[in-house]
Amino acid sequence: MTYSPEAHGVPSAAPNDSRPLRPRPVAWAAMLLLAGASAQAQDNTPPLQVAQAATALPAVTVTATLTERDARTAPASVTVIDRDELAARNASDLLDAVRGAPGLTLSPRQVGGRKTLALRGLEGKHTLTLIDGRRISATDDVVGHSDYQYGWLPMSAVERIEIIRGPMSALYGSEALGGVINLITRQPKDRWIGSVGVSASTPTSSNEGEPTGSTSVFAAGPVGERLSLRVNAELAHSAPVADRRNPVLSEIEGNHAKNGGLAARFALTPEQTVEAGWSGGNEQRVYDTDSRGKVYRSTYDIDRSQAHVGWEGKFDNWRGKLRAYRSEIDIANRASNGATPTRPQNMVDDVLDGHASFALGAHKITVGGEWRRETLENAGLKNGVDDAAHKALFAQDEIALTDTLMLTAGLRADHHALFGSEVSPRAYLVWEPTPALVVKGGFGHAFKAPTLKQISPNYVGAEGPHTFAGNGNIKPESSNSFEVGADWQVAPAWSLRATVFNTEVKDLITYRLLRTEGVRRFYQYDNVDAARIQGLEAGMTWDMTRQLAWSNDLTLLHTRDKSTGKKLADRPSSSLTSRLEWKGAEGWSARLTGEFTGSQTGTDGAALPSYALWSASVGKQFALDAHRKLVLRAGLENIGNVNLAEKSERFGYAERARRVFVTARVDF
Repeated sequence: MTYSPEAHGVPSAAPNDSRPLRPRPVAWAAMLLLAGASAQAQDNTPPLQVAQAATALPAVTVTATLTERDARTAPASVTVIDRDELAARNASDLLDAVRGAPGLTLSPRQVGGRKTLALRGLEGKHTLTLIDGRRISATDDVVGHSDYQYGWLPMSAVERIEIIRGPMSALYGSEALGGVINLITRQPKDRWIGSVGVSASTPTSSNEGEPTGSTSVFAAGPVGERLSLRVNAELAHSAPVADRRNPVLSEIEGNHAKNGGLAARFALTPEQTVEAGWSGGNEQRVYDTDSRGKVYRSTYDIDRSQAHVGWEGKFDNWRGKLRAYRSEIDIANRASNGATPTRPQNMVDDVLDGHASFALGAHKITVGGEWRRETLENAGLKNGVDDAAHKALFAQDEIALTDTLMLTAGLRADHHALFGSEVSPRAYLVWEPTPALVVKGGFGHAFKAPTLKQISPNYVGAEGPHTFAGNGNIKPESSNSFEVGADWQVAPAWSLRATVFNTEVKDLITYRLLRTEGVRRFYQYDNVDAARIQGLEAGMTWDMTRQLAWSNDLTLLHTRDKSTGKKLADRPSSSLTSRLEWKGAEGWSARLTGEFTGSQTGTDGAALPSYALWSASVGKQFALDAHRKLVLRAGLENIGNVNLAEKSERFGYAERARRVFVTARVDF
């Protein structure tokens, strides 16, 4: 389970600067903004009704079964992050938004401070990312050192994020070994809704980077009786952060992103709608690095787009959906000072899929299919391009065995034009003996198809110091996983939850050394590794008072490479997220968050120490009128000013230094 070092130019990390915390302009602006707005609210606006005073609606998921289900009783391990929580986290992208979720840890990408997520000890390439159920073009295992899958959709356009932990290939096919992350977009209502937001942050020491900022807009609503529209746009900027040991190099890359989207929905009848939409954007990544003593600036231009059209029907006896869409990502690199840039790459996924659900006695049946063609343009492929078609059929049955016991069983058959076929079964039981207790567990098989680089016998990648060759005989990676868990509402203000899991992974694709010629090594992709991953996810939520709540989520991992008997690299043995949140009268709120990451083994086998990140923020909501509100938030991230390079140079990723942030948003 090793990342390919095809790309070159890995910047080194920097030690921590221990200067005392000093006020910065954004910090003063945040304080003045909150104080001024508070005074205005006291004079001109009525008190805002606090959200916790009303009965909270249960979290809902559509990802677990393709039908709407209560997340607590859904046949899977589910975490749902809603829009209010996204705003409180000050999330700049998908990775920021899901940090701290149960079962989720971070993995290094070795370049520009980049990192990816891992679900239940399986790398980012084993997590399928969706937008409203539609696949994105996953670059994780195709482009060396990339983390480009987290910038497809601005957080201002997201209604909620659903995280499904565990194998889901029985519904979604390839890549869903570790789980599925589905971004559910905000939808039009019966009146126009929207938001306009700005955010800014600045480090507390001048040598720890420059200010960052973003602005976003979202609007959606009806145009006549049958047509509705939604539109969103976002602009964000952050400059590179210099390595404090060698300021000519970058510890964290800079980023300039522009994203937007437009969609229209038309009601054919009260039961049927059609929708068409497009979302996309451009992102520029910049960092300074060196190679063989030559310092140069590396610039990546990343263009993403997804266009879709679809039909949905909601009838008395059945529901169905049919969609066609295209996802595309284009990556180009420039290098200064005569350095050789990496090859341009283009990935396209053309997809036609659909499913239907209907009741049959005590059964709820879902059947569907998918046709997908993936295309990769890369100079290392024969004629510079290759493609492969995926075809799949699946069926799922949700069976009410008793009034308190539900069985969900599913089967999907995939056919890949190059490696052949794969069958993915899944079975899951949910028992609800009382409204306070839910016990559930199940088995699932999952797989990941080889990338076109890995499976093409004609692929040769020789950009860096080593050469990598494709392998026409390579097989898909696969896993068999079992889990059992419980959610117990001990008392109205106290709940406990825990899940244990065991995952057996085989045929993991890595590279095998063929020969050495001078300093250059020649590798071929092959099915080499097998691994066992066992773990515990445990959590508790305690409403200490009507205004104060404390939640904790703990993940324990035990991993073993079956080939060597050693621990898998870059998997913390433990991780803990703890949040203390206060919601007061008149729209005030505050939170304190701690993220603890336990010891782990680095990619090179070195022991990496544990570390903890703390953040705090305070927020205020103001009712401007019956439909409009102003939401302000200010806070401090990385309070302890933790610098990972100071703890060990082998972490392979970086965290931003202590920063003050402020956000302002008007919802209407």
